[in-house]
Amino acid sequence: MNFLGFFQKRGEKDSSNEDLLPFDLFYQLTYMSAISSAGIQRSQIFERAAQLPCSSAPYFRQIEALAKSLNYDYSEACRVVGESAKNREVQSLLLRLSGSLSSGEREDDFLAREAKVQADIYTNQYERDLESLKNWTDAYIALIISVTLIVMVATISTMIYPVGTTFIMGLIALMVAVSGLGCWLLFRVSPHEIKPHSLPHTSRERYLARKLAMLLLPLAAVSSLLLFSQGMEMEKILIVAGVIVFPIGLIMVSDDGKVDRRDGEVGTFLRALGGIGSAIGTTLTEALSRLDLRSIRSLMPSIQTLRIRLGLGLDPGLCWRRFAAETGSEVIRRSVDIFWEAASLGGEPEEVGSRTSLFATAVSQLRARRRLTSSTFRWLSLGIHAAAVTLLVFIMRIVSSFGRMVSELDIGSIQTSSVSALGGVFNFDFTSIQALQPVVIFVVLVLSVVDAVAPQVTEGGHGLKFFYYLGLTLFTSGLILLGVPPVVDMIFGNLASI
Repeated sequence: MNFLGFFQKRGEKDSSNEDLLPFDLFYQLTYMSAISSAGIQRSQIFERAAQLPCSSAPYFRQIEALAKSLNYDYSEACRVVGESAKNREVQSLLLRLSGSLSSGEREDDFLAREAKVQADIYTNQYERDLESLKNWTDAYIALIISVTLIVMVATISTMIYPVGTTFIMGLIALMVAVSGLGCWLLFRVSPHEIKPHSLPHTSRERYLARKLAMLLLPLAAVSSLLLFSQGMEMEKILIVAGVIVFPIGLIMVSDDGKVDRRDGEVGTFLRALGGIGSAIGTTLTEALSRLDLRSIRSLMPSIQTLRIRLGLGLDPGLCWRRFAAETGSEVIRRSVDIFWEAASLGGEPEEVGSRTSLFATAVSQLRARRRLTSSTFRWLSLGIHAAAVTLLVFIMRIVSSFGRMVSELDIGSIQTSSVSALGGVFNFDFTSIQALQPVVIFVVLVLSVVDAVAPQVTEGGHGLKFFYYLGLTLFTSGLILLGVPPVVDMIFGNLASI
């Protein structure tokens, strides 16, 4: 009889958060390894593991339910849940855990070994995802160039052949669909992880960015609509909108950089703190007061605030959780939770710090490799956006200028000779050129949004960083729309005077 369906809550199925499962499983095993080093009972290990807020916890909730409600032995409960798990990695882990528990091996030894194995598994999968991401970023650049060229060809085609409005609209719809597909593929192949936490208390930069978003996003929308209703040129509206939304993203990019630096130092901090605590045989509060902070400058302000709060006699658990929340990092939040809870249960600080730093350091190093890929693609994407928009506007203006020059000649005789010479294939009709101006503006808007989404999903992090790239693409597009047409008119004016 399958008892798992009875205990499995809604939203806790094997397929939920499948993309985050490797990251969460690494965290889960690190947590269980750290608390088991305190020598607590097996039932406490599973009970605490089942309460973790991550996608791998439902499996341990099922194990806990079988053991507590149906009096299953933990080894047998692990076997039952493992055999029913659809994810092969989870299935293999739980079956190994079942075999270890039934053989009498210490939970501490098994979990410490499995945490290191999961670290290797997560690292290898992350690196494979990065290699795939590198290939897809190259494909995305080629995709954007291709759709831009298609629009250019369609624009020129309207001058020499009546392609029809339906055909042009179909090409534009295809361009939007292909561009959106490219962004979606980048999102799918990117390593899935949680970088900023979702706690109510967070970093000061994120507080400021949220408040600015509530103010500036409606302001950008209302300002754009008002300027458009008053007949202002679209290029100026794009510049205004880009300037308004840019500060939101700029603050979040600054916060993201600080989170990266804090993530890189938290492993060192916890390892050093655990070592001092074991060496002097005192509490973590006393060990923290003796810790030299010169090697962890990014975390120094937050640690100094933590020292003050602990020195005032406030609840240590609350102080540590508030410290983690104010850093804004999910890795620090999870690492501090593991370290504090395991130490509070009686674990050796040095051993707990070592096991916790394994998780924090591995994740930080992998994210550093991701930044190498995403930073290159970020500027390449913005450069390609500027080049594509410039070329599109340049071609469109050339066609318009050429149309005006030809319209000053004897168009009737030109069209008659053209049709007779080319068998009626071409008609050289320039009347539809002006109708394509809104189409070009729409294409520029689509490219601005798409080229802002692509670096965001490649880099990861908080969603408000999107407005950093959107501000850049909108501002750049507005400048190009404003500056390229006069240059083309100047060139053609000089040619016409020759």
